[in-house]
Amino acid sequence: MSRYLAFLAVAVVATISFLGFQGMKSKDTPVYVFDDMDYQNKYKAQGENAFFADGRDARPPVAGTVARGNGLEPTKVFSAGFQRAESQNPSFVTGKDAKGAFLAGFPEKSLGITNGKLNDYKVSQYTLDVGRGKFQVYCAVCHGQAADGNGIMKVRSAIEGDAAIVTIASLQTPIIRAYPNGQIFDVITNGKNTMMGYGDKLSPEERWAVVAYVRALQLSQNCPPELVPAAVKAQIK
Repeated sequence: MSRYLAFLAVAVVATISFLGFQGMKSKDTPVYVFDDMDYQNKYKAQGENAFFADGRDARPPVAGTVARGNGLEPTKVFSAGFQRAESQNPSFVTGKDAKGAFLAGFPEKSLGITNGKLNDYKVSQYTLDVGRGKFQVYCAVCHGQAADGNGIMKVRSAIEGDAAIVTIASLQTPIIRAYPNGQIFDVITNGKNTMMGYGDKLSPEERWAVVAYVRALQLSQNCPPELVPAAVKAQIK
């Protein structure tokens, strides 16, 4: 009987001690009764692997692999008649022609396809409306509503003395007005100097819309005489 009671006492003390230390913080190596798969055999993304020549667990894409759509539209991109518009019209997504020069104007074709052919690209009121909306969200904070470089971030830099923000550019300077459209598209896509690129936030169509709106803002501040309507000229006189 005494032996049974002694065993029971040890079991009770061990149980209470084990439960009593649950949730306590310690830098010591934990004691695992059940590992709950914490130490299962698996490959980690940044782990080492002696099986492969490069010593990495993570495997790079097969050489020559080309992205084809995304995982949300497998039925479309793997259909027999699928055509990737970007590959048929690279100028629309790069802002450059076949020789690598920036497009002077806007692309002739869009990414839309009708009956297997690329649609014409036209700048419309809708294009300018889209460009204005995206410009006000992503650009005006630095470049200002009139693209003169006097956005709220410049006001902040004057107050806080942020050296990086002093580099905000006015898009109304003769140098930038002389940029070909493709170069403005490229800057929007990839950024320049302290400006980050917005290629991951704006689609190619939206970037061209911003280019169109920037051109409209430039004309609003420096319209050539030959483009001024006759009615306006009459009022000036």
